[in-house]
Amino acid sequence: MKYNCTAIPKKITAKSIPMNLKNLFTPGKSMHPDEAKAFIKKHKTSTFQLLDVRQPKEYEREHLPGSLLIPIRELLDRQDELDPDKTILVYCASGVRSKAACKFLQAEGFTKVYNINGGIKKWQGIRAGGDETTGMEFFAEGDFSDVFKMAYAMEEGLKQLYLGLKEMVAGEQEKDLLQKMADFEDRHKIGLINGFLPKDGEIPVVKDDTIIEGGRTRQQVMDYFGPHLHDMEDILHLSMLMEAQAYDLYSRLAHKADKPDQQKLFNHLAEEEKIHLAYLGRKLDQLLAAQ
Repeated sequence: MKYNCTAIPKKITAKSIPMNLKNLFTPGKSMHPDEAKAFIKKHKTSTFQLLDVRQPKEYEREHLPGSLLIPIRELLDRQDELDPDKTILVYCASGVRSKAACKFLQAEGFTKVYNINGGIKKWQGIRAGGDETTGMEFFAEGDFSDVFKMAYAMEEGLKQLYLGLKEMVAGEQEKDLLQKMADFEDRHKIGLINGFLPKDGEIPVVKDDTIIEGGRTRQQVMDYFGPHLHDMEDILHLSMLMEAQAYDLYSRLAHKADKPDQQKLFNHLAEEEKIHLAYLGRKLDQLLAAQ
């Protein structure tokens, strides 16, 4: 068998490399995971988009809270789900797929796109679990009044979870922290009433079996985690997990909402969860430093 070598350039140059392949090896804008965390903490959720370009099963196993899933093979057909006016932080498992995704988006006219170097494998921080629809079924239908009631019920549900866990721990320091977390949820409810209570609406009455933030019942969480709460570090980890799931849910809801009043409500709730996560992170840092 003979091969035609005339098509192979004698010397590989930049001009001889296909444009899409050449772009893959040219420097692009990127962030270290720590830089990305600082960016997310500093900026409001409504001003940026966190994009996961892995496969659905990878996302379901774990993902960065608040991230939108668009597998890289679907990016061509779904790029209209992204806002070119917002900063877009892209990640995958290790940073390879996300780099390719960044190059594609830049070629499509997205100018504020950053690859998170090292991907989720290098991410040192809290992660969320579940697929891209987890918890959203509770907000699937209904007008703003219904959405408000469910959001309010979730805040009350998490408050009752913290109070229930408080009764399961012995240390006063642990009890104080759980009471403070319950108080946070009370302030959330007041904020919802003051800023979002529908005209002529009534404050919802919450049932004992309500869903808590993140899409689970408080009894499910207490049954699963309660026996494993032995000290302050355990409580902080659980609290951060619950708040991260809530932030993740509200961020996804804000992205999917097609009504401005609902989008505003979900962005507000997501920002509140970010504040909680920052507080819990500081408490954990202080605890670990003391140890």
